[in-house]
Amino acid sequence: MANLYDGKMAKIYDAMYQTFVNYDEEYTFYNKLVQENNAFSILEIGSGTGNLAKRFQENKQNYTGLDYSEDMISIARERNKDCTFLQGDMREFKLSSSVDSILITGRSTSYLITNDDINRTFDSVHKNLTENGVLIFDFIDANRFIPFTKDNPVIIHQAVYENINYIRESHWDTNNSLENFMLEWTAQYYIITNGEKEILENDFSTVRVFTLNEIQLFLYLNNFEILKTIDRKTYAYDTYVIVAKRKS
Repeated sequence: MANLYDGKMAKIYDAMYQTFVNYDEEYTFYNKLVQENNAFSILEIGSGTGNLAKRFQENKQNYTGLDYSEDMISIARERNKDCTFLQGDMREFKLSSSVDSILITGRSTSYLITNDDINRTFDSVHKNLTENGVLIFDFIDANRFIPFTKDNPVIIHQAVYENINYIRESHWDTNNSLENFMLEWTAQYYIITNGEKEILENDFSTVRVFTLNEIQLFLYLNNFEILKTIDRKTYAYDTYVIVAKRKS
């Protein structure tokens, strides 16, 4: 897995996503699913710069965040002095004690580009959940996303945070030679100063999108029972959110 959002990119990501995502709404959405399943302890995988953590902490919930990027975690710890954050890989992690719910948020599943990545992640999640614990995660729907990117090979997002104007130009390569509905994503990040674009950073990732049937099969093979499937529009792309219960 690539070194996601390290260094300068962590701060740029944090600034832009303050505008992209309504974190109060995100918290309400995920917390409702957590409460419906009587989950008292929560691990968020892909906790990023700690925006959801802040809401869970403010409501005095038993929350831990896990992220691959040390730089993202540094921002999260500064923002949430009383929260626990762990640096780790979702494909292989071990908690000191099992939790009632594990969330994989922010479409972090997109970085699981091989079948082995997915199976290892679901296996690790299974091992770290309590009996009848739940996994809650989102993923980008391939059936809608791939046609969208073919029609829109360049996608522009704008954000304003702390009086700074940001632009991200995303380029999606729908190269049919890539396996497993993988796409190559390149992005340029700019700020606008006196009406002129100034480059901040370039980014590149290989990401994967999924069909619903694929995800259903991966969960079945890794001993999860799907409780709920939610078709959800997020800030940029159509996603599904899955709630699945750990089976013995």
